[in-house]
Amino acid sequence: MECLTEVVSRRVLLLTATLAGGGLERQLTLLATHLPSCWQPAIWSSDGGPFVEVLRHSRVGLRIERRRARFDPLPFVSLARLIVTTRPDVVHAWHWLPNAVAAPVCRLVGVPLVDGTIRMGRRNRKFGRPRRSLMYLANVVVANSQAGLQAWHVPPARGRVVYNAFDPMRLEALQGLPNARAPRPLADGRPFTVVMSGRMHPRKDHGSVISAARLLASRSAPSAWRFLLIGDGPKRRELQIQAADLVTAGVVEFASPGLEVLPLVGTADVGVLMTNDATHAEGCSNSIMEYMASGLAVVCCDSGGNKELVADGVNGYLVRPGDAADLARRLEQLRADPEARSRMGAAGHARVLREFSLARMIDAYVGIYDDCLGTTRDLLAGTP
Repeated sequence: MECLTEVVSRRVLLLTATLAGGGLERQLTLLATHLPSCWQPAIWSSDGGPFVEVLRHSRVGLRIERRRARFDPLPFVSLARLIVTTRPDVVHAWHWLPNAVAAPVCRLVGVPLVDGTIRMGRRNRKFGRPRRSLMYLANVVVANSQAGLQAWHVPPARGRVVYNAFDPMRLEALQGLPNARAPRPLADGRPFTVVMSGRMHPRKDHGSVISAARLLASRSAPSAWRFLLIGDGPKRRELQIQAADLVTAGVVEFASPGLEVLPLVGTADVGVLMTNDATHAEGCSNSIMEYMASGLAVVCCDSGGNKELVADGVNGYLVRPGDAADLARRLEQLRADPEARSRMGAAGHARVLREFSLARMIDAYVGIYDDCLGTTRDLLAGTP
């Protein structure tokens, strides 16, 4: 969305709790660094992280006010003061914690608020009631999946879906790497590589992937399979112990990603994402978009917003959550059928660039901001 020359520059304040290396922070950074020039973006965060360096080389204003202790209120007092004194044209909250401060303050001073805190495909039980109450104070509630809006029962008149975006510039990281859209032969003895990229946290179901790896390795020579688990997190050590025998056999490998996972993802034949269905459901998964952009067929659990990315049998397969045998069956099927793998990989690649483009995401958010400003002007003018 281009700016009109007569439009006065507008200010949007983006709120988050951290700038760590997760999917939320990646999408926030993409938005802030690609807004049209008529929008002046600034980010407020209560913690830093790897994306700080990316933002420091951009035109985005950055204000980090770290908490000195878990319940330190001072950064949030400062945030409230910032909103009151600077009166940004729009405040867009990406995390529930700063949103808890911003929502009543924005309502008090008449600053439009976009609640963008729905990032999963299932309602989070933790602080669910307070978060629900805060949504009533927002002008618009945005989720990154239809599943997220439905889980929180957001009325259609107030809710919008803006899917995550994949930045096509990242494809440069795949140059020189093999691509699943032109599958490499297995006759040379190389293992069939399955990748799962994601934070090693109880919300993710790495256990089912490890169980599938063990099952498949028992049916063939261990060298026939390679499972690459990319990520860090609180469960990493536990998972390494759980898969110790498979690591020794060369079936499972653990890797730390850094900010760019595509050079590792690009070595795989299939991308997998399993989540713990008892506690978590994906919204619009960054990992799945990365698999699709890399030309990989995808196998993921059928929960949350995954079916909004993966059409079963078209660009991958949906399997039952927690079902290692179902996962193993689909992986065996893809290993045996390079033509299907190629077709699915090409379909996913085309879809992510077409339907989950950066331009589409930016246009959607700018449209929401403009709508918020129009509504606020109408209210101030007494227009119904």
